[in-house]
Amino acid sequence: MSRPLVLLDLTRLFSAAGRSAPTGIERVEYAYARWLLGHSSVHARFVVTLNSSVRLVADNQVPTFLDRQQRTWAAGAEGFSAAKAIENINKFLSGGELVPAPKLGYLSREERIQRRTRRHSGKPSTLANWAQQMASRWAGEPLSPLLQRSSRRRSVVYLRVSPDKMENPSPIGRLKTFPNIKMVTLAHDVIPVDHPEYVRPKSTEVCAARIRTMARYSDGIIATSRYVADRLAPWLGPQPPLLTISHIGMDTTGGSRMSELPDLVRTPYFLIISTIEARKNHLLLLNIWQRLVAEFGDAAPKLIIAGKRGWEAQTTLAMLDRARALDRHVYEAGAVPDEALDVLRRNATALLMPSFVEGFGMPVTEALAVDTPVIASDIPVFREVVGDAAELIDPTDGPAWRAAILDYAAPDSPRRAAALARAQRFAAPTWQSHFARVAPFLEEVIGETRPSLSQKAREALRKVSFEPAPDRGRLMPRH
Repeated sequence: MSRPLVLLDLTRLFSAAGRSAPTGIERVEYAYARWLLGHSSVHARFVVTLNSSVRLVADNQVPTFLDRQQRTWAAGAEGFSAAKAIENINKFLSGGELVPAPKLGYLSREERIQRRTRRHSGKPSTLANWAQQMASRWAGEPLSPLLQRSSRRRSVVYLRVSPDKMENPSPIGRLKTFPNIKMVTLAHDVIPVDHPEYVRPKSTEVCAARIRTMARYSDGIIATSRYVADRLAPWLGPQPPLLTISHIGMDTTGGSRMSELPDLVRTPYFLIISTIEARKNHLLLLNIWQRLVAEFGDAAPKLIIAGKRGWEAQTTLAMLDRARALDRHVYEAGAVPDEALDVLRRNATALLMPSFVEGFGMPVTEALAVDTPVIASDIPVFREVVGDAAELIDPTDGPAWRAAILDYAAPDSPRRAAALARAQRFAAPTWQSHFARVAPFLEEVIGETRPSLSQKAREALRKVSFEPAPDRGRLMPRH
């Protein structure tokens, strides 16, 4: 019997090409691509969704593209190398001259204004335009001929591990008109519909449209946590697709060039790894640090923020830009390349993660995997994923967070020593364990029979003009 054909959609990775630091979703899509390239029991091909069509990526381009992304993430891009990141952080830790913001790997205020102006004028940024051109060049082959040859003689799985462009269901609807095609999606979270207060305007509508596409067309769904599965369940209707839960893995081995990085200054510091956005609750930490500096002066502990600037965080950004008392105790390191990030993670007094809500929370498991103590929010997903391996505190309880930070910062801290012992006992989820669950789940989906589109419906869909159209229908899930 022919091997199943698995089509992994790389839309998110292609759209992020050239960035110096990936998001969690981009790391997951990358890990799936690497896994499929080495998975001999399936025939893997790679596709990209462009406008209203799904197109094949040339086979010989995928390894080259993935290698370049890995090198960029590890060593840095756009003049911001891992070595430079450590040099900048060393200046902060040693109390030296601080590096101006434009050199940190994130945009200065003037650069952000220029980018917004280009976006509002309808002209794409240089990076976005380059990524679109690259995707168009590498994904030049139409998918339909391959499906016409393959779908009648073997099973085909369309695998989606990022939600990008799923708000337009037309390309997926067209794929599903071919016989023997199953769709498997990975669900990261439903935060924009559960918590619209934490996301950009219109993100709630887009997320709801993506979930409806997932619910309508998926034959199988992989949830990254039980929490995500529970939040997704009301959207799936009376005949839900098959569902499994598999905690996502991680790679915390660092880079091959770590020995070439400058030594890190041996000054204790706390670390938060996250895009600066409202739900990540950086503001709690900045308010705590402002009071610590007022109370302890130069003896106050130091905090490093690793992550780019995001959205809906105006007060947080105003404090970072204007609260001069924080300058020598809080450092915004920007989008730190992986090699430098691994150094920071391994040497931190503790990783702090005061998020209000998460779908999984990779920085927490990544820190525990290298025996770094973690103080995180007492929220359902962290109780599920790490349990008592991390110290969990209500994200609104500022005094409790302040007390924990001071206790961990104390020399020979018994509280930190206990947290370190818990971290050392933590069995971190790995990509190997994740895919050990995913592989049989794909086989299960292939063998499952679900109600399919009737022949009349298939013919009607083939006649539809598959142009993107905003779905402004109901945002609430079906019950």
